[in-house]
Amino acid sequence: MRKTKRVIAQFTFYDRTGIQKFLERQAEKGWMLEKISSYGWKFRRMEPEKIHYAVTYFPEASMFDPEPTENQKSFWDLCEHTGWKLASHNAQMQIFYNERENPVPIETDPQTELETIEKSANKSYLVSYWLLTACTVLQIALGIWQFATDPVGYLSRSSSLFSALCWSMLLAMCLMEIIGYFSWRKRARKAIEETGEFTATKGFRNIQLAFLWIILAIFAAFLFSIERRFAAVAVISSLVVGIMASAIWGFSALLKKLKVSAKANRIATIIIIAVLPFAVTGILFIKILGGVFESGWFDKEAAYTYEYKGMEWKVYDDELPLMVEDLIETDYKGYSTSWYGDESILLSKHDAYQRPRMDDLKEPYLQYTLVKVKIPFLYSFVHNQMLRDFPHNYGVTYEDYEFYERAVEIDPTEWGADYAYQIYMGDYAENEFLLCYNDCILELRPDFEIELTEQAKKNIGNIFG
Repeated sequence: MRKTKRVIAQFTFYDRTGIQKFLERQAEKGWMLEKISSYGWKFRRMEPEKIHYAVTYFPEASMFDPEPTENQKSFWDLCEHTGWKLASHNAQMQIFYNERENPVPIETDPQTELETIEKSANKSYLVSYWLLTACTVLQIALGIWQFATDPVGYLSRSSSLFSALCWSMLLAMCLMEIIGYFSWRKRARKAIEETGEFTATKGFRNIQLAFLWIILAIFAAFLFSIERRFAAVAVISSLVVGIMASAIWGFSALLKKLKVSAKANRIATIIIIAVLPFAVTGILFIKILGGVFESGWFDKEAAYTYEYKGMEWKVYDDELPLMVEDLIETDYKGYSTSWYGDESILLSKHDAYQRPRMDDLKEPYLQYTLVKVKIPFLYSFVHNQMLRDFPHNYGVTYEDYEFYERAVEIDPTEWGADYAYQIYMGDYAENEFLLCYNDCILELRPDFEIELTEQAKKNIGNIFG
């Protein structure tokens, strides 16, 4: 039988009522609170009994204090004289227990108790959540910018969707904490004015724990949805973040053991927080991932290699849905076929390349982008975005420009498509097409030497329609 256990408490800082009830239930189950830390709440086994807990706040205290202040020690002594023994403390939060049947409360003046909570919250709790909210908003804004610049690519990347969901949930958690605190404070002030009683606190522990489990489940699903090599990088990156966080708090704890002043500890910890992530990230990408990239671990496996003009070239043999052989007759066997892309639960986007060897550049090439829409209601949006980006005008907006490209709608029936468009530069028709089928959109850019006959168009319709 285990003698200790750790619990992810995840309580709201000011939720005095919720914490007390939780600790009293644990005591009835035979667990006594022993220590509060960044790694969870530690309990030790005891004989099950009914114990009263009290959560108070001491605004003068700080998480960087090397040892309790004299005022704090005096407060503890005063509590012990009335039967309240210190169970644990963490920064401003002080937790006491009392084994008497009907103990006298530590706090007897609701107004003073509310002011103490307010001072303690303003010192660390609210500041932390405001900073975290600001960081979260910046990350969401970055995601919105990425979506605005490349919406189809963004929706096809599982990593983008995972990041957007996690940051959104984190923002919801932050706002829930901040709004919940100010809402409770408003009700507490009103209750003291009207009735002179302290308003019980109410946190969001169950909701926060649910959010954390959801994020972990989504992360696991994300790992299973990508290639193993990329999943390995994601896991390693997550472990590095966890190790950095442990190193930062471990460094701060070491300074406390060495009796370094709270001010010096705070400054040193802030410097470490500012410097360590950049240093570790730099080492990770330059030394580790740089070596991984150089080793070719992320490269696609080539069918074979050859030399041309003193350089080594790779030939790939990926399976493509549409080949040059589907468009024209050819007996050339030296093509390199590549298939790259991303896929999410919403849609997939892949780029296909079929190129001849460098010593056979007279042979025609083929390249295209295929987007498959998995959620029907997104089809119209994807269609409009791809049509918008189909002409390559690189920011040019005036149509009388000599090389201005425009998408002209053409007859889709010969392609077996629902909609079809072709690029025109002035009156000249380019060999570039956007073909819209039931659940996919094909952006086709074959070599200008490939003449798309009626049979070739029919073949394309049979493959994608």
